[in-house]
Amino acid sequence: MSLREFSRSIRVRILGLVAGVLAGGAVILGCMAFYAANTAAREAYDRLLGSGAVQFAENVFVQGGVVTLDPPASTISALAAYDLVFYRIVDPRGIVVAGSEDLSHTALPQQTQKELVFEDGVYADQPVRMATISKKIENPAVTGWAEITVAQTIHARIGLARRLTYEALVVIGVMFLLAVSATTLSLRFALKPLIQIEHEIQSRDPDDLSPIHAEPPVEIRNLVQSIDGFMRRLSERIAMFQRFIGDAAHQMRTPLAALDAQVEMLSNAKSDAAIKDSISRIRERNNELGRLTGQLLDHAMILHRIDAARFDPVDINEFVKLVMSKAVPLSMSREIDVSFRPTTPDIVLSVDAVSLREAISNLINNALAHGATSKLEVEVKPLPGSVSIIIRDDGDGFAADPQSLLAPFEKGPKSRGSGLGLTIASEVAKAHNGSLLFRRENDFTVVQLILPVPP
Repeated sequence: MSLREFSRSIRVRILGLVAGVLAGGAVILGCMAFYAANTAAREAYDRLLGSGAVQFAENVFVQGGVVTLDPPASTISALAAYDLVFYRIVDPRGIVVAGSEDLSHTALPQQTQKELVFEDGVYADQPVRMATISKKIENPAVTGWAEITVAQTIHARIGLARRLTYEALVVIGVMFLLAVSATTLSLRFALKPLIQIEHEIQSRDPDDLSPIHAEPPVEIRNLVQSIDGFMRRLSERIAMFQRFIGDAAHQMRTPLAALDAQVEMLSNAKSDAAIKDSISRIRERNNELGRLTGQLLDHAMILHRIDAARFDPVDINEFVKLVMSKAVPLSMSREIDVSFRPTTPDIVLSVDAVSLREAISNLINNALAHGATSKLEVEVKPLPGSVSIIIRDDGDGFAADPQSLLAPFEKGPKSRGSGLGLTIASEVAKAHNGSLLFRRENDFTVVQLILPVPP
């Protein structure tokens, strides 16, 4: 798999997204764990330190008119079991009567006289946590507030916070790995139907365009149905072109064989009259072959444009008039009165101009070649929700059922055409959601091409 394909992989995208979200969550949880561990360690050691400060305060008393301290050995032992412990006792006169004289704090007397005050500081070049409390001394010799400060280094509480954080991070890491593993496993099972569909398509023969047999998940059922629909349309289109190619090959053999026979007769002709007759027949066969080839190409073009053409708005009056000017030859072997009757007001349709031009041209050519004896009328007539392009000629009509002539290469007994003109017109009508109708009307043969008008 190339890097580009790797970046487009659904599995990689989902796994990357999930891993990214989980990683972000792990970072947030890690920060929260670090904060919670530090808070828990501080509260636990502050509780122990505060209890020790209270014990020191309870052991402060007056003896011989002097404030003194009976150091609580058990308290000092408990505090010293984790860190270094320092303390200072100051009597109401401000004289340090016990402990370290240079141990200082910033707590105000108004605060310490009401409650136990905690603060961070530095003593002996080491970070310490201090608890300060004041005790009321009521003695005839000494009266006032004695101040008790107990300090403890913070190495143990930092160690506890780190240990709690590490344990939390281990749990978060394990959960992250489990979540990523579970996502990877889930994706493997979730994408298994896609892999089955892929294998089924890869193992098929090129000619197998049948529907996919693997049962797709609900999420991609519409996609698989669209693929099945596409393969069905492709199969129909391939079958249609195969039939067309087979029929075209069969139809072209006859004029080619006739042309070959005429060339053979020309090569054996002895008189000038025979040579001229053979040349005339060759020219006639060549013209027939040219018309057949042209209509075969037109038919193939129409088949291709049925699903691929782009519809554009056209003024149907101007469009039909332009087609007539190109379809009706300037000189004909017989005198024919050609007329055009537009609709009022003008109507704009959304059509495939190329295929519709071919359809109308073929209908006009059919009428001129096989129908009209002296008159040809073309009319654009509005209908409810549609517009009708009517082509009338004063010919004898169709020798066979017109509907049977809509099949490719089907033609009347006296026709020398290719049998594709009406087929092209019918297919163009269907591509525009319209219809092609035939009827006799007052000694006229009428061909009616009906096209819907957009709302």
